Amino acid sequence: MKIGINLLYLLPGVVGGTETYAAGLLRGLVEIDRKNEYCVFVNRESESWPLPRAANFTRIVCPVRAAGRVARYLFEQTRLPRLLARVRIDVVHSLGYVGPLLAPCPSVVTIPDLNYIALKHVMPGARRTALRFFSIQSSRRATRVITISHFSKGEICRTIKLDPGKVTVTHLAAMRRGVLNGSDPWGEITRRYRIQAPYVAAFGGRTLNKNIPHLIRSFARVMEAFPYSLVLIGHLPMDVDLSAETPEMRDRITTTGHVPEEHIMPLLSHAELFVLPSLYEGFGLPLLEAQQAEVAVACSSAGSLPEVGGDGAVYFDPTSVEATADAIRRCLGDPALRSQLILRGRENLARFSWEKTARETLALYRDVVTRSL
Repeated sequence: MKIGINLLYLLPGVVGGTETYAAGLLRGLVEIDRKNEYCVFVNRESESWPLPRAANFTRIVCPVRAAGRVARYLFEQTRLPRLLARVRIDVVHSLGYVGPLLAPCPSVVTIPDLNYIALKHVMPGARRTALRFFSIQSSRRATRVITISHFSKGEICRTIKLDPGKVTVTHLAAMRRGVLNGSDPWGEITRRYRIQAPYVAAFGGRTLNKNIPHLIRSFARVMEAFPYSLVLIGHLPMDVDLSAETPEMRDRITTTGHVPEEHIMPLLSHAELFVLPSLYEGFGLPLLEAQQAEVAVACSSAGSLPEVGGDGAVYFDPTSVEATADAIRRCLGDPALRSQLILRGRENLARFSWEKTARETLALYRDVVTRSL
C-alpha cells in the first residue's frame, strides 16, 4: 500500500495533543511496518518536523502554512486531492480533524474529540465555525473515522450522527520515557522554578476547561492541614490573578511558565501527588504521563479520564470544590494509598502503547483499501 499521512494542520509546539498523536503514531508505524510506503504531507511550518528515519517514509512539503487557516483549508480541499492522485496514494489518513472531502482514494480522518463544540470558549467563533463545518463534513465523507477514546466515540456518534460501526477507537500512549535516572537535573530545576518541597503538581493551561481556578480554591481548603505547596507546570489561564489571593496562598503556589521537555518528568516524579481537575478531556495524556512518572494521581471524573486512568487514580467531581479537596486530602493523608495508586498506575500503563495504536491503525488502512478493490 501507498499510505498518505495528512499533517497539514500541524503547527509544532502549538497544537498540543494532536502533535503528540502524530509523533506517536508515526513512531509506532515505523517500528512495525517497513513494507508499506508512507508519504507524509506537511506544511511550511513543519517541513523540518522530525519524521521516522526509514526508507519507506517520504516527506512531501506543501506550499501552505497551518497558521493561515483559510488558505490551508482551501489547499486541503482543492490541491491536495490532485496531489494524492498524482502520487497514487491508496489511502489517506488525516490526523487533525479535517481531511479532503473529494479524496481520490479511501480516506480516514481522526477526530480526537469535540472540545470545540462542547467548550465554546476554547477558540474564537469564526475559527470554531470553520473547524466545526470541515470536521463534520470530513467525518461524514470519510471511509472511516478514528477517535481516541470510547467517550469521544459516543460524543461523535451522538453529535455528528455517525454509525458507530464507522468509528474506530485507537487509544494514545505516553510519549515521555520514565523517570530520568542519573541525568535527573533536580538541583537545577528546584533553583530555576523555586520549587518548595513537598508539593502537589498539576499542569497549567490557557483554556478554562483545565479548571485551574477550581484547583486553587480546592487546594486552599487543604493547605492548613498539610504543609504542601502547589506547583503549576506551564502557564496560568488568562483569568487567574494570583495577586487576588491571600499572601499565605500566594506563597504556597509556584508557577513555572514554559518548561522544556526534559524537565517535565522530574517535576512530576518528585511530586507527592498529581492532580488533574479538567472539566473535559477527549483522552487525558497528562494522566498517563503522571502514572509513567510513578506519582499518585487524583483526577477529575469528567470525559474520558476514568476510561484512561483505570484503577490508577482517585476520582472526584471537578465541579465541586469540596469533592476535589476531599480527594486531595485523602491522598496526602494516606501514604499507603499513594503507594497503591502508583502500583495501579504502573499496571494501567501496560494497556497503552504506540505500537498497539499503530497496529490497530494499520489494520484499518488494510481494511478500507481491501474493501475498495
